[in-house]
Amino acid sequence: MKNRRHLEFALATGIRPLAGAWQRLADAALASFGISNSQGWALVHLARLGPDTRQADLARAIGITEASLVRTLHQLEHAGLIARQPGRDDRRANRLVLSERGATLAAGIDERLIALRAELLAGVPDGDLATTMRVLDHVAQRIAERRGRQ
Repeated sequence: MKNRRHLEFALATGIRPLAGAWQRLADAALASFGISNSQGWALVHLARLGPDTRQADLARAIGITEASLVRTLHQLEHAGLIARQPGRDDRRANRLVLSERGATLAAGIDERLIALRAELLAGVPDGDLATTMRVLDHVAQRIAERRGRQ
């Protein structure tokens, strides 16, 4: 068995290229739907967040600024895939609603992403996946703690 330092190094240096390669495969799946990556990810995240999602919440889920999201939302609205409506409690905060066509497209994209995950993780036992998630959650918690101390 490899020593702990080697395993820690392998994990630390292996995460980024793996995440990038996975992201490129997911982006290719989105491109097959004839929409931009930003539009596809916005639709998928909006569907996952549910009805009446605020723009700020969608931007946070995607990991971008609200300003970066505005152009994508305009394109999606123009294509008839979403509608922006004033918030119920705060009329300045837009809430986003998928159109029927947008919901259908988001579901198709999500199905493709589910198939990609299943393909990439085929043969990995459930216990190994659960352990991996515990490790990633632990590291994420430690990173959050460090950020809190800075």
